[in-house]
Amino acid sequence: MPLVNPAELPRRGYPTGVYGPEDFDNVVREQDINPGDDPSWVTGPVLDMSENWVPIDCVVGGTQWFREHAEVYLPLEPKEDLEAWGRRVMHATMAPFTQRIAEQAAGLILRKSIQLQPKNDGEDLDPYWEAFQSDVDGFGTDVNAFARRVVISSVLYGHAAVLVDYPSTEAAPNLEAERSWGLRPYFLHVDAKNILGWRKDEGSPIAPIRQIRISELVSEAIGMFGDKIIRQIRVMEPGRWQIYRQAGDGDGESASSWYVHAEGTTSLDVIPLCPTYSGKIGELISKPPLLPIANLNIQFAQHAADLAHSLHVAAMPILVLQGFDDSEGVIGLSANSAILMPPEGKAYYVQPANTAFQAQENFLDKLQEQISSLGISTLFAQKMSAETAKSKEISRADSDSLLAVVSKDLEQALQNAFNMAGSFAGVEPPLVTISRDFDLGVLDGPQIQNYLQLYLNDTITQETLLQMLKDGEVLPQIEVEAEVEATLNQKLDNMEMIASADNAGADIGVEDQVGVRED
Repeated sequence: MPLVNPAELPRRGYPTGVYGPEDFDNVVREQDINPGDDPSWVTGPVLDMSENWVPIDCVVGGTQWFREHAEVYLPLEPKEDLEAWGRRVMHATMAPFTQRIAEQAAGLILRKSIQLQPKNDGEDLDPYWEAFQSDVDGFGTDVNAFARRVVISSVLYGHAAVLVDYPSTEAAPNLEAERSWGLRPYFLHVDAKNILGWRKDEGSPIAPIRQIRISELVSEAIGMFGDKIIRQIRVMEPGRWQIYRQAGDGDGESASSWYVHAEGTTSLDVIPLCPTYSGKIGELISKPPLLPIANLNIQFAQHAADLAHSLHVAAMPILVLQGFDDSEGVIGLSANSAILMPPEGKAYYVQPANTAFQAQENFLDKLQEQISSLGISTLFAQKMSAETAKSKEISRADSDSLLAVVSKDLEQALQNAFNMAGSFAGVEPPLVTISRDFDLGVLDGPQIQNYLQLYLNDTITQETLLQMLKDGEVLPQIEVEAEVEATLNQKLDNMEMIASADNAGADIGVEDQVGVRED
C-alpha cells in the first residue's frame, strides 16, 4: 500500500462524516446541477443514515478497508515518522466480531427451513412454488440462502429489501406459453445503501410511497472476453419503471447528463419492493442495531494495532556494549564468535519488563468481553463467571425479543414478495412461515420418556407426540400428518393380516374335523 502523509489529507471526524473518495458513491460532493433533474441525487434521510453506516462499512470491509482508511482510524501520532506509521498500519487487522454476530443471528433466525404452505387447508402446495423456492433469483439460490443474505444485511445496516422483478420481454399470450418460454418472476436483494431516495404524496404521512430510486451496478460484455461495469439508477413507480444511465459511461468518455436507457410497465399497482427491518425508525429509515458493537470493534482494532506494533518494536532485546570501541562498525554475533571488551566494559541486553504491555492486553480483554455481552443472543455471550437461572432467563428473553422482531419482519417481507411474484405469474401465492424457535435445546432422555408415557396413557395424541419430538429435534424434518396416516395404514394392514391368518386357521380346522368324520 503506498504511503500517504495523513497530514496532507483533509481532517474528517469519526464516527460522523467519514467518507473516503469511494465511500457511498461520493455522497459528500458538490453537485452543480438541479437535484430535481438528477436521478442519482441522495436525499436527506439517506445522508443522515449514512453516518451510522460508516462504522458498519469499516467492520464489514475488514482488514483491507481498515488499512485503506488508516488516516482516519489510525492517525499519525505527534512526532511519528511516516515510515513508522506505515509499519504500524501494516500490523493492523480488523477482527470480524460484528460480522460474525450478524451471521450467527441469521443462523438462529433461519435455524429451521422456511416453510411454504397452501393458504387454504386441505389443499396441496402448487408445484410451481416447489420449483420456485429452489431458485428464487435465477442463479440457483434457494429461498433459505437468499433470506440469509437479506437478514445479514438487515441486521448490519438496519434494513434491507427484496425487489420482485420480471423479465422485460414480449408478453406471453397465456400462462402456458409463459411457462414454456421460461418466463418467471425472480427476487433481487437490495441493500439499504442502494436506496437513494423515495417520494410520497405530500400532506399525508400514511400515504404509500409512489417513487423509489435504487442504485445498481450491471456488467455488460465487451467483445469475446471483456466486460465493463456500468452504474445505473432504477426509478420505480406503481405500474411502471425506468432505467437511467449517464451518457459516455463505460465508453471512456466523460459522463454527462442522465438519460432513460430503458423503461416499461408492470401489471402491479404497487412498487414491488418489500423492505425488512432490524432497527426501524420510519418507512425506509432505520438505525443499525449492531452500531455500538461496531464502534467497539473498531476501538479493539485500533488498540490491537498499537499493541502489535509495540510488540514488534520492543519485544526484541537490544544488545548494549558499555565501553566497547565500535570503530569497526560491524559486530558478529554467533556461538562461534566473541567480543573483546576492555576491563571496565560490560555487555548486556536491555528489554522491557514482562508487565509493560499487560495494561493494554487487559484493556483488549475488557473490550472483547463488552463486545460479547452486547451480542443479540446468549449464544454469543461467553460469560466469564457463573450465571443464575434468572439472569439466563432474562438474557434469553431479551435476545428472543430482538430475534423475534427481525424474524417476523422478514416473514412479512417474504410473504409480500411471494404475493407479488404470484401476481406476476398468475398463481395463488403460498403462505410463508418462519419458525420462532430460537432455542437450541434438544430433548433429553427423561423428557422423551415423559412424552411417551403421556401418549401411552392416552393423555396426548400420536400427532402431538410426533410434533413434540420433531420440535425437540429428536426426529428429522418429517411430515407429521403423513407419518400419522402411514402408521394408521400400517396398523390396519397388520390387523387385516392377522384376521386373514385367523380365518385361514379356522378353515384348516374345519377341514380337519370333516376328514376325521369321514374316516
